[in-house]
Amino acid sequence: MSEFFEFPMQDDKGGVLHLDDLLSLVPDNDWTWSVLEFDGIGHGPAGQGYAAFREKVNASPQGYVMSWPEVAEFSAGIRQYFDLILVAVSNRDLLSAERLEAQDFGQCLVVFTAGDSAWWAVQVDEVVEAASGLVAGLRARYGAGQ
Repeated sequence: MSEFFEFPMQDDKGGVLHLDDLLSLVPDNDWTWSVLEFDGIGHGPAGQGYAAFREKVNASPQGYVMSWPEVAEFSAGIRQYFDLILVAVSNRDLLSAERLEAQDFGQCLVVFTAGDSAWWAVQVDEVVEAASGLVAGLRARYGAGQ
């Protein structure tokens, strides 16, 4: 069982909520992160151009795998998210291509999804939620069920 929260990508003042805004509530970690899908405006990790980064995301059945510091760098480089699926797992072996292709995120600790430049969805494993309060923090910051 996991906690789930979906909310608009724009805040009540008309500003856009970026991934780095959401990640600010995630505690430092040693999880394995992977971008499974990406379409947006900006640059990828290590200054990669959009096209090169997207090609790398699509080329691997495990997506583009990163560490926590690399995720922070990635999130700072993106100005707009049309579509995004970013997952975290406790170790890389849990990035099963078959499960991920079927969008079975049961083994994931955290899943961030952006859709159509309009909404965010966050799914958090119940143990991670109990330890971090990530979904509770997002609800407090961005609304209790918009």
